[in-house]
Amino acid sequence: MTQETVQEAAPPPEPGPLARLLQELLPGVGFAITVTLLDETVTIGRDDFTRVMETLKGHERLRFDYLRCLSGADYLTELETVYHFYSFEHGHKLAVKVRCPYDDPHVPTVSHLWAAANWHERETHEMYGIVFDGHPDLRPLLTEEGLGYFPLRKSHPLADIEEWQEGYLSAIDEAKRQAASAGGEAAPPMSKVEIAQAKAKLMKEARDKARAEGLSPEDEKAAVRAAIDKFQEDLESGAVGGAAAPAPMSKVELAQAKAKVITKARSEARGQGMTTEDEKAFVAEAIKKFSEEQAGGGAPAAAAPKKEMSKIELAQAKAKVITKARNEARAKGMSTEDEKKFVAEALKNFSAEQDA
Repeated sequence: MTQETVQEAAPPPEPGPLARLLQELLPGVGFAITVTLLDETVTIGRDDFTRVMETLKGHERLRFDYLRCLSGADYLTELETVYHFYSFEHGHKLAVKVRCPYDDPHVPTVSHLWAAANWHERETHEMYGIVFDGHPDLRPLLTEEGLGYFPLRKSHPLADIEEWQEGYLSAIDEAKRQAASAGGEAAPPMSKVEIAQAKAKLMKEARDKARAEGLSPEDEKAAVRAAIDKFQEDLESGAVGGAAAPAPMSKVELAQAKAKVITKARSEARGQGMTTEDEKAFVAEAIKKFSEEQAGGGAPAAAAPKKEMSKIELAQAKAKVITKARNEARAKGMSTEDEKKFVAEALKNFSAEQDA
């Protein structure tokens, strides 16, 4: 009997005492039980969220008066918010998960129930783009306003720098079908996000195929690398993703240029000793001017010179250099130490070219 057969035949986990209590107190709510090492964990639907949270805080048999942590997770087609609670009165703890679709990332706030949720929700909104309806102030904590993307989503523009990206789900099948049915017309170039998602999907498929064939870990890595190299060749030749062509600024590039305008205007205002209100008006005027230039086809107010690569483009180019050098070193059978030196030399040459 295979391991997969055993897993399929395994019964669902039994609810713990807290999950049973929740089922008793909220008979109309569906609770999906999850086995974890630390806390009893339940997953609930978004429609039941508010009722469940109010019960966790207010019911005398629960009294979860401490929100230990609030975090997010990205499953590509869905976003998840995870809440970890503790009751000082009863000494028990619980984790609650709720999901929302990518195209409707809304969850009700709990900042009115637990004050600690205020900044937790702000950070989760900033990093994952989850909107906590009813929150008093969702301004970012760590990044500039108007950044334009969410750093901890798997669709982040720098996601393809990571060598291994576990758990990616299929996200661009529909785009491929549309390109295939275009009747011979050239497909539009893929965006950086679409390329990262396609590469992640390809990695997962290659890894799954290698494991199904019983390949060793080293052979598995080689198979994944070969699939990525083939994808990169097809991308550069225009075989996938459409032909590369000059295009207007992407949303990410536009957001970054806007963020530079905001930062520059704010620094100038503070350098001139403006009041808070005057600073806001000064920044707003700079943003307005930037938007007018974009609408009129003018150059971005804070865009870098055309010959200079943006930070994201520079990081992506550096990642390609690393990957190419590593593959060449391994193809030559170099030792680990020689491989590191070979990659370091390639990076040194790349930096010298950029500085020239």
